[in-house]
Amino acid sequence: MNNITIIGSGSFGCSLSHILSKNNNNIKIWSYTKEETDMINNNHKCMFLDNFYLDESIKCYMDYEQAINGSNYIILVTPSSVIRSTCKQIKPYIRGQEIIIASKGMENDKVLSEIVKEELNLIPSVITGPSHAEQIIKDVPTYVEYSGNKNINKIFETDKFKLKYNDDLIGIQVGAALKNVITLAVGIVEGLGYESNTVSYVITEGLEEIKDIAVKLGAKEETIYGLSGLGDLLTTTTSLDSRNKRAGILLAQGKTVEEVKKEVGMTIEGLDTLNNACYLINKYNLDCKIIRNLYEIIYKNKNVNSILD
Repeated sequence: MNNITIIGSGSFGCSLSHILSKNNNNIKIWSYTKEETDMINNNHKCMFLDNFYLDESIKCYMDYEQAINGSNYIILVTPSSVIRSTCKQIKPYIRGQEIIIASKGMENDKVLSEIVKEELNLIPSVITGPSHAEQIIKDVPTYVEYSGNKNINKIFETDKFKLKYNDDLIGIQVGAALKNVITLAVGIVEGLGYESNTVSYVITEGLEEIKDIAVKLGAKEETIYGLSGLGDLLTTTTSLDSRNKRAGILLAQGKTVEEVKKEVGMTIEGLDTLNNACYLINKYNLDCKIIRNLYEIIYKNKNVNSILD
């Protein structure tokens, strides 16, 4: 039995705790809020996943030392915007544990594994791909990619949750991060009333923009057409389980970013990653009109109808 700490009590962290506990691992979760901690410990439920119960053996803590003490693995599932600060906070309790990133996002031109390496002086593993928490918790067959330690698949895999190894550590992170940005654009297009002809165009052009950025960062082009790139993009753009798609639809309805955040109620990674994406297309002088139009709509108050300009 492995002792595993999940840093982050949101829907994805809780869905991973479900998978990991099925493999007879001992699971502890760290949470930022007392409300979520109490709900997991007392009701055995995740605040963001209705009608599903977690194994009663799963315990949640607000104290890093309590959550991490005795663990073999630490899985980071916090919003990408706080990965660096989280690493600083857990550093005093790192005692040779394997670090695994399950968050999706970037910091300017750095993928999350680079941030972890800078802060903790180690190279983490990464697990990512098309994996909506709402489907994982229901044991819907799910296939994701991972990179780093080839043996970490053993703690995750069940008959319904499968991992495929990819040695492109950079590529699987870039694809998984930037698909949230393109999904915001798809949400806007659908919110404006456009149908599959237009949506397919945005997905296709968006994938090319993801590929152009990823290659500049050192990724393999073929990775972007795999599970963590095209696969994750298709899952996120075609499912209403996606908070990024819902956010785009709400933006098309005329709601402000703050109103959208309040209504969605969970982290909308695409909004943070959009800043990183725009930084990268400016840095490398890339022609990524979907991303640029989206940035101007969200952060420069351009009309949403300009998404296809």
